[in-house]
Amino acid sequence: MPESRAGPVIFAAGILMPVSSPPLQDGAVLVRAGRIAAVGDLADVGRENPDVEVRFFPNYTMIPGAVNAHAHLGFRRKDAPEGGTFSGWLGRLIERLPEKEAWTAQAARDCAREAIEAGTTYMAESSPYGECLPQLADSGMAGTVYAEFFAHEIGTPEEAVEFIVAKARELGEDLPERVDARVSVHSPYTVDPESSRLAARRTREMGWTLAIHLSESPEEVEFVRDGTGGLADIFGTNEWGGAGISPVRYAQGIELLAPETIAAHLATGVSEDDIEVLAQTGVAVAHCPRSNDFLGCGVSPVPAMIASGIRVGMGTDGLWSSPSMNLFEETLFAVKLHGMSGAAGLELATLGGARSLGIEAETGTLDVGKWADLALVETSPEDGDTALGVLEAAAGGGVAATVVGGNVIYNRLGR
Repeated sequence: MPESRAGPVIFAAGILMPVSSPPLQDGAVLVRAGRIAAVGDLADVGRENPDVEVRFFPNYTMIPGAVNAHAHLGFRRKDAPEGGTFSGWLGRLIERLPEKEAWTAQAARDCAREAIEAGTTYMAESSPYGECLPQLADSGMAGTVYAEFFAHEIGTPEEAVEFIVAKARELGEDLPERVDARVSVHSPYTVDPESSRLAARRTREMGWTLAIHLSESPEEVEFVRDGTGGLADIFGTNEWGGAGISPVRYAQGIELLAPETIAAHLATGVSEDDIEVLAQTGVAVAHCPRSNDFLGCGVSPVPAMIASGIRVGMGTDGLWSSPSMNLFEETLFAVKLHGMSGAAGLELATLGGARSLGIEAETGTLDVGKWADLALVETSPEDGDTALGVLEAAAGGGVAATVVGGNVIYNRLGR
């Protein structure tokens, strides 16, 4: 169980990396009522708050907690379907859904714990009808569960949208602070155009964000463009394929793309024209490169997206398509894939995710007024750690403590 925030505390480390400003040697954050009340040199913060407990970790680097912009908690490493083609993998996943029901809840608990032990403080989780909300809510992380719906299972488009909105509202009752439930239009090949359009309109009217999977695989591109391929009948007969355009253009046409929308993957066939559409509509992106690689989906043009002003965050996806729930490990993969700097990678994993989810005013950096969401990473300050070194350490299991809203929800240091 997390340590409760009974009173003010000063967390300090050999290096403090706020992300929004340059690193500080022997830096500290003062936490009051779960939020950051001061940031600066440990000597200064301590002198100005002499009666506040100081928890100093000289051989560690303090960074903002990871913000996972797209994850699936309800999977386990055991008996994962083989990679290869996306439609083949998805077909095998669907075959195992009946047996999966028996262990989904435990998998979600285990995955949440793994994410926490890797420094994750906020998670955007997507699961069918929000089935993994209880495990996220109990984990100590902050986050949003996006309740995925599949229109063919419910009825008319109007009935489907009313059902999923009501479900999200029901899920959102009596939740811990900073945990909520929203809606996910699962994908262009599982939700028909009218249901998608109505869901987008309805959630925007309510001021909600909306999650989707978009342009994830070659089979999705083929289905949307030609109405053929391995996804054309993955959930029965999907008669709305064959639009003759890219998934991004298709999503724009059915009103899915807006600043409130977080589109996951965007790995296959994303053209310069598509990037322009994404930028113009203000949609945010969750980048899941290891899942894309495992399923043969291609490489998302993330540098070009960022250059176009698109908000990009990192996501782990789930354990049946990705090797871990460690967002820093996911980010290090992206850094190497795209030739990014360590500083760019650290920003993607923290502030980038917060921006993509529209919560950058609340988390993603270590700044006064934001929630005290942070991770302590075992490093060697005397060796002059760089952002890349910290990212590598966090990716390699070096997270020693995770703090969410001032609550210590993971601590292997015993102090």
